[in-house]
Amino acid sequence: MGLTSGTLIVTAIVVAAASMAAIVWAWPRLAGQQLTHLAVRLGLIAVSQVLVISAFLIWLNGYFSFYASWSQLFGVRAAPRAVAARQAPQSRKPVTIYASQPGPLLGQRGPAPLAAPAGGAGALPRNGSGPGAAVTGKLLQVTIRGERTGLNSGPADVYLPPQYFQPAYQRVRFPVVLALTGYPGMVGGIVNRLQLPEVAARLLAAHQIKPTVFVMLGVSPLMPLDTECTDIPAGPQVESFLAQDVTHAIQQSFRVTASPAGWGTIGYSTGGYCAAKLAMMYPDRFSAAVSMAGYYQALRGQYVPDLWGGSIGYKLENSPIWRLEHLPAPPVSILVTSSRVGEGSLRGTLAFLKAIHPPMRGYSLIIPQGGHNFHTWSRELVPSLEWLSRRLTAG
Repeated sequence: MGLTSGTLIVTAIVVAAASMAAIVWAWPRLAGQQLTHLAVRLGLIAVSQVLVISAFLIWLNGYFSFYASWSQLFGVRAAPRAVAARQAPQSRKPVTIYASQPGPLLGQRGPAPLAAPAGGAGALPRNGSGPGAAVTGKLLQVTIRGERTGLNSGPADVYLPPQYFQPAYQRVRFPVVLALTGYPGMVGGIVNRLQLPEVAARLLAAHQIKPTVFVMLGVSPLMPLDTECTDIPAGPQVESFLAQDVTHAIQQSFRVTASPAGWGTIGYSTGGYCAAKLAMMYPDRFSAAVSMAGYYQALRGQYVPDLWGGSIGYKLENSPIWRLEHLPAPPVSILVTSSRVGEGSLRGTLAFLKAIHPPMRGYSLIIPQGGHNFHTWSRELVPSLEWLSRRLTAG
């Protein structure tokens, strides 16, 4: 029974409710004044409280997709280098496709196996084409292997638009948006909570965005380690994995553009920080980014003793706002989102906007009220995707 499965959530809620009903039923029968009766009553209350809290936490995890499996929840805190060494899969292909679903259907990614494309950029349309894909597009479950860093993405998703499979677009190399989760968070948060593939498909059908490939993955390939998208000295090179390995793997496996003018990135919370940082530090890879409720200074990661190798200078170099104040601005465009009421990142967001100067361009989407949650980010997603699409070009 999966950690985020509906069966587990319903079972936990039913058991918690049953425990409270059991207390109501048993209480009159245990009303004696003996120590045994008192101990049993306290025990019933303690067990019921544990079950109620557990049910709430299981529901909360299912809602936000913090942990996708029991192994991730109870992951051993291994040294980062040792974890990195175990991440590289046996396959030599940079992208391994292990399941596909015609169309971006919420929560219904099919389990049917699909071989990874062997012929490079043009192979997938021949393997996965058909009337379904040419109308709805295709949502693929993949693992991305880092040829430089040895890391891999873990569970990730790629959405190919319908045009990818249509003859009229067979020579087009599509723009790409790299979508990153928050921490802790898994790709299910992007697909099932933010509903990015469905929203993108709807906007595409309404001609509000251009045909685009969306690559969705967790912000840390080393869960439960929080690496803050950083190349850790003498440790895992997560920044390089996201900026170089992932972009290279997608270019090798799908018919997408290699030009930075066709690559953008979007993320929420920690993913927003990473999106802004990657675009600023790799303008040769990305031309635009959306930071949804992100932050703009380097933070200490969880479960990692030292992200910066003891170097204050290296930590500052990983802070987007410090880079704007002390280094030449990169030629990229960044949209930041926040809420005037209910979002703790507002002050830092406004400070980051104020620090932006040419050739970098900054844009803002500040809504009147909202929290640090998927409900707020869903309200910001449509204008964010439209903004990105206006800035990305096909190859």
